Amino acid sequence: MAEKQHTDMTGQDAFAPIANHYDAIMEHVDYARWLHVAATLGEMLPPGFRHLDAGCGTGVLIKKLALYGWHSVGMDYSHGMLHVARHRYALPRLVRGDFRALPFSNAFLMITCLFDSLNFLLEETHIEQTMRSFHEALQPGGICYFDIVTERMIASHFNNTCWTEDHGRFRSSWTSSYTPQTQTCETRVRINAGDESITYERVYPAAFIEAAACQAGFSILAVRDAATWRAPQKNTTRIEFIAVKGDKNRYRQAFKQVDKIIKRG
Repeated sequence: MAEKQHTDMTGQDAFAPIANHYDAIMEHVDYARWLHVAATLGEMLPPGFRHLDAGCGTGVLIKKLALYGWHSVGMDYSHGMLHVARHRYALPRLVRGDFRALPFSNAFLMITCLFDSLNFLLEETHIEQTMRSFHEALQPGGICYFDIVTERMIASHFNNTCWTEDHGRFRSSWTSSYTPQTQTCETRVRINAGDESITYERVYPAAFIEAAACQAGFSILAVRDAATWRAPQKNTTRIEFIAVKGDKNRYRQAFKQVDKIIKRG
């Protein structure tokens, strides 16, 4: 999947307690839309290109992209999530790694980093390091497709709330708290009476993310509201970015058609 950098940056596997149940917990997630956008963007690249899904989690997105003939490598920090990707979906090309220091150089023509994975980086310097790392991992002309959630999303859905969900074979209990002063959200998830998964996300302004990408050497091809595929507004909950390593003009004409296809859904 295109999920998260499943770590609290201390080396602990924050998602280990729920890795085996993660797909069931997230069955409501609209992977079909991410698949549609990624596959459509991929039409601008030559056949047989190599793809990195940074923050692949259990590998759901990779599994779906394989139907389009993509040659994907999955990278995540969580041993637990990679174990599920390897044994449930039999994904052969998986790497444990850190967004900030990918073990690749000029290796891919496409990187995806979705499902607010970047929000799990809690320092501005971590974002800047990650953008440089993504840039280094891409070949010239490579495309990076990534997203963030906004404060509107966190404040609306994860603002000091508790709830329980019944998944049939098990129950998940959720507790969240948002601190506006630091723009960070803590989320605790427990499966039945098991150990808690505790994760943290930070909200970043879209302008900062765009600036960090440009400073790393990217050219921004598009910034879109994920729900409407138009310019982000005050009520936008998720923002998506399309960045190019090198001159974005090489894709400008092709992207006009791609833009229309994505917008139609």
